[in-house]
Amino acid sequence: MSDGIHLNDYHQAVKTWLSENLSWLKTIEHYPETQTALKTPCVFFGVMDWERSDNQPMNGQLAVTLNCEILAVLGMADAQYQLEVRNAAMAIGLAIEQSRFGLPVDPAVFVSAEPDGFNPELDEYAVWSIRFNQDVEIGQDVYQPEGLTPHTVHVGYSPDIGPANTDKYEQVVGDE
Repeated sequence: MSDGIHLNDYHQAVKTWLSENLSWLKTIEHYPETQTALKTPCVFFGVMDWERSDNQPMNGQLAVTLNCEILAVLGMADAQYQLEVRNAAMAIGLAIEQSRFGLPVDPAVFVSAEPDGFNPELDEYAVWSIRFNQDVEIGQDVYQPEGLTPHTVHVGYSPDIGPANTDKYEQVVGDE
């Protein structure tokens, strides 16, 4: 799967993916740590915790399940803000289901969406929490080959093998 996913890289990949796939969002940040008024609609993304995955790769890496949360935040100026924040949460849940965020990881699995009242700094906004899980592998693969990995494979059939017969070799795996 992966070769040493780092949380900084994971956070950035999810933020980038959200901005590319949910263009209606005005701001995408890590965790609600802002001290200024928010430009809504916006989201905050965070990895809440992780646990050991049931399936381990047996290559020196550790597979973990990341428990992630996206907070969808909308202003309350619109008379329909309760409906709008629910629609935003549903759209985000649909978008993240089965997403890999451009990383060599297992697909994301939507878990739940519900109103969020646990962030007092966001009390002036309508906030919903969208949770999902994603299995990733951390650490280095001890079996990763050193040096260059071949991109093209040719096969020769006896007796027409060797340097004098390379023009008779058949390409079985090519550059992609």
